[in-house]
Amino acid sequence: MKLKLVIYNGARYQGYSEAELKALNIPDAIILTAKENQILMDVQDARKLSYKNESDPLFLEWQYDQSSEKEQAWRDKVAEIKIRYPLPTAQ
Repeated sequence: MKLKLVIYNGARYQGYSEAELKALNIPDAIILTAKENQILMDVQDARKLSYKNESDPLFLEWQYDQSSEKEQAWRDKVAEIKIRYPLPTAQ
């Protein structure tokens, strides 16, 4: 896995693999934190895109219609997206 960004001692490392970062003597804890941050950001980005494309239109339908069926369809879609892209848990 190539890490998008690792910052260590004021230097920025972009697009490096874990092995490459270790070869540069970057501590494992720094690499692990960067990896965890990247995973979280990737999940948040996937959720954001899915909300925009899938649940936001349902929300607008509910706002227009004000029916309980439309509200439930929107809430169900949000729950589905959260299940599809679960937030990472602390290890």
